[in-house]
Amino acid sequence: MSPMKKDQTAKTTNGSLAKKKKTSSPAASSSSASVFVAVIAFVLGILSPPMRRVVTQLSISSSSPPSSSSSSADVKVPPQFSSKLRLPPHTPCTASNLANYLHDTPVPGLHIVCIEALNLNANGEAIIHNDVGESNTLRFAFLNNSVKPKMYQRKKITGSGGLASIHWNEVKQLLVRELKLMPEGPRQQPWAIFTPLGERIVGENDVVSKGGNNSDDVASLSSNTHILQTLASSGMVLVFQGGNWRWPGVREGFQRQIELSPTLDFTDDYSTEKRNITIETLSMTPLVVSIKGFLSEEECDHIAKTAGPRMEYSAVSLKDVDKGKAASNWRTSQSAFLSSGGDPILTAIDHRTASLSRVPKGHQEVLQVLRYGQHEKYDAHHDYFDPRDYQSDKSTMNLIQNGKRNRYATVFWYLTTVKEGGETIFPNFRNRPLPRGYVHSDCNYGLKVKPQKGKVIIFYSLDARGQMDPNSLHGACPVIGEDDVKYAANKWIWNAPMGFTPSD
Repeated sequence: MSPMKKDQTAKTTNGSLAKKKKTSSPAASSSSASVFVAVIAFVLGILSPPMRRVVTQLSISSSSPPSSSSSSADVKVPPQFSSKLRLPPHTPCTASNLANYLHDTPVPGLHIVCIEALNLNANGEAIIHNDVGESNTLRFAFLNNSVKPKMYQRKKITGSGGLASIHWNEVKQLLVRELKLMPEGPRQQPWAIFTPLGERIVGENDVVSKGGNNSDDVASLSSNTHILQTLASSGMVLVFQGGNWRWPGVREGFQRQIELSPTLDFTDDYSTEKRNITIETLSMTPLVVSIKGFLSEEECDHIAKTAGPRMEYSAVSLKDVDKGKAASNWRTSQSAFLSSGGDPILTAIDHRTASLSRVPKGHQEVLQVLRYGQHEKYDAHHDYFDPRDYQSDKSTMNLIQNGKRNRYATVFWYLTTVKEGGETIFPNFRNRPLPRGYVHSDCNYGLKVKPQKGKVIIFYSLDARGQMDPNSLHGACPVIGEDDVKYAANKWIWNAPMGFTPSD
């Protein structure tokens, strides 16, 4: 039972661990002091030696504090490339960086891949350096389902003419084989690869031009050269079977700081509106995160005031078994839908929502604004459309393409603070079974998120594989206080572009 109005429908090879090659460079004669310092630092335990890159057992201290740093090394790129397109920040797979993405229990559909750019010589020895333009080999390590493996083996792909001679299809086949990725299907979106900051690099079915090393070839985001350079530069990438980014929860209470931009170009230093926010994991199952600093009080007031005159009692999309029943059996709130067209504040929030979710704006529905007075509520429900429940509803089945398209995530904003009641409840918190005799209006069981003006939460209706997550069951508890009024708003984000909101 989903609260969307019907009239909204719109549209390698195996690689052994390589040795560090001893080389002499033109700068070697002038760097003896630096080498001496590095040796002393290694003995004292100040620096991690380069050979730590070749250990086969990944060890991460559970006492290490999470680090929000995304870059600990500079990556050089050929001049003709850097003048055309920028590369993402380099995020090597150090223990502190991995601590921001690894989970204690497997997350099916979310994989971490560590990528190193090497120069493999005639003897098969690999030199690790930071000039991807001079590299001829990519070496991969796989952390399937985003958990720390006991042991892992590296795989490598070498190009006789440098990275430009490696084709994306070779990398793609390696990823499919090692991560056991499922191809796009009747109910499966194509998988995709992202940087650790959530910037999409390439997807399963993207058309990739062959490209080369000249400036015209690398000037295209879809060129083979650019994609290989981006993978090598990123160092760590995340692969989502479901094809869309979602913030890795890591564990309850985990926090990360990110920067929001009005676009999904995270390397744009000239953005006119950037803000830092904190994302905190409230729940791993279902995945629920809370965001501070997303909306100002003035923006909350503007949304509530704009929606006020348009409020009507809320409707629901009825399942086959519920045809003919009144929406008030489950939902007694009022709601209004606001298009951002012509409203610069709502337009800015649309872009900010895309930046927060790392999912393009064209996947969003129009903004829904909700009003709950005393005793008004919405019983526990799912935001996704289960095709098994809508077989006789051709409109809904066409909308969801028989289950391939669906609501992926809900970005939920609290526009007022409620003193008593009005919480958003997740009955299946921590994957706990519902108690015997449970009814969907029960607000005594599960995780409760209290309405506080300006707070935003994201919860995911689909998991990292792109499959419906039954644990995303959620509801709105009744407002208790006589003088309390709960205003809230939400953006439903789909797993594919839908046409509800312009993509620009």
